[in-house]
Amino acid sequence: MIVAVSRFKAGAVEAARLEARFRSRPRLVDAHHGFLGLEVLRTIGREPTFMLVTRWTDRAALKRYMRSPDFRAVHQGNEEDGADFSICEVVTAT
Repeated sequence: MIVAVSRFKAGAVEAARLEARFRSRPRLVDAHHGFLGLEVLRTIGREPTFMLVTRWTDRAALKRYMRSPDFRAVHQGNEEDGADFSICEVVTAT
């Protein structure tokens, strides 16, 4: 399994707007082959950090999604454009 993590900071004012946007997301990624799930995490504090964590069956599935029109549509002009992005391989899980 592959996990992709995007991490970015948000100001206190924009945090509420971001949370609303993530709750009402278009869910385009959900239909992509190999997609296993998404969590949106937020640290507690005045200027929270958001982490988007997606799980994929394999790296090829993630790459296909990242090259898709759905990926471009969802990410165009969003706050996470400057995000710190990591791809991780799951070594063990419980």
